[in-house]
Amino acid sequence: MKPTRLFILNGGSLAIDGYKVYWNRGPGGDIRFPVYSVLIDHEEGLFIYDTGFDLPHMQTYIPGDQPLQTPEQALPAQIAKAGFRPEDVTHVLSSHFHIDHCGGHEYFPQAVVVSHVNEYAHAMKPPLFERMSYSDLSFDPALECARDGLPPSATTYDRSPRYLLVRGDVEIASGVTLIETLGHSAGHYSLLVELAGQAPILFTGDAAMTPRNLEMMVIGSFHLDPIKATESLLRLKTVQAEHGAELFFSHSMPEFQTWKKAPEWY
Repeated sequence: MKPTRLFILNGGSLAIDGYKVYWNRGPGGDIRFPVYSVLIDHEEGLFIYDTGFDLPHMQTYIPGDQPLQTPEQALPAQIAKAGFRPEDVTHVLSSHFHIDHCGGHEYFPQAVVVSHVNEYAHAMKPPLFERMSYSDLSFDPALECARDGLPPSATTYDRSPRYLLVRGDVEIASGVTLIETLGHSAGHYSLLVELAGQAPILFTGDAAMTPRNLEMMVIGSFHLDPIKATESLLRLKTVQAEHGAELFFSHSMPEFQTWKKAPEWY
């Protein structure tokens, strides 16, 4: 049996105010945070969890988030560091469709996009305050047309990816489980990966951006439902305890700097 390998792909960084990371708690001032993808080389396929941001999109529409990404940090280059090509990826596992988590989905037209059914539906018609968060849906022309209230062209659906829409906790492959953690978005997923010879890794996604979110039980100010988001913080603690998992947070630079990055793996 082929052992599972897990690669952390460094996709660059963004910066936002501390009050956006810690809702009503702060402190204020810019916090620079990492943006990364998780590549899982598994016997049942090659899976990627989240795909970071698209640099030209960020520079054009949201320059205030101060995007930094070198050519080496572009997603195809990071995948090459792990010894693969974008066309090798069989499944794209989406935590959610915010701009810093789906900006590279377009590199994988051959892959099945796994998404929470609620996230897919919400991305079609996000409320006004979330429009910018869902501004980069270029990987799916049909979804983009629905968001903008435009009729799809005759070829739109031909260029849209194949989806596996799910809800609840779902084991996508042996030892690779999407954990439902709603609230930050309509259909947010964290990810639990079991590895031989070490504790499982629980990728929190934006359900908890940093350890401090869990320590203070405070969600980020970017959220759809604060009650569900707070419940998801508790869910992360429960899943961690049940599996003895190590937590990998989505946007915490101090921890990120200590992790192995491709070409190294877990």
